[in-house]
Amino acid sequence: MEVQSQGEVGAMLVKVKRVVGWALFFYGILYAMQVLFNRLYADAFSPQHVYDVMNYCTAVGIAISIAVVSAHKRRVGSSDDSPAGRFLAAQAGFYMTMALALLYFPLWFSLLFGDTVTDVQNVGWILVSAINPLVLGTTGSFLWKSVRGQ
Repeated sequence: MEVQSQGEVGAMLVKVKRVVGWALFFYGILYAMQVLFNRLYADAFSPQHVYDVMNYCTAVGIAISIAVVSAHKRRVGSSDDSPAGRFLAAQAGFYMTMALALLYFPLWFSLLFGDTVTDVQNVGWILVSAINPLVLGTTGSFLWKSVRGQ
């Protein structure tokens, strides 16, 4: 077996970051379109079936976002020379992602275990519908842009 050089591994990492960044950004847009336009096909097909599939993709997207924003927050927070704007953006991204995770996963697990959805949970799903495209879209955009200089 041939050992890969550090340059080859770096090039592969750049490609993975681009693909994951593009996928998160595209999925954020797709999720927003589902939220906005599900009424157009509600008579022909149940939007809940689409959400049942999308919930798994959303969980993976949130997990990836947590890993990305946590690493970015540590990296920006550890350097004393980072501008205040980058520091604040890293903080906002981290806390919005964590808020989304804390909101999303209990709601989703409740659905998986067959609990009935209450009015309070409906409000939670509305908040998830608003925050999720923003978090996944900005995380995807950040990943895509982070490999531009490499």
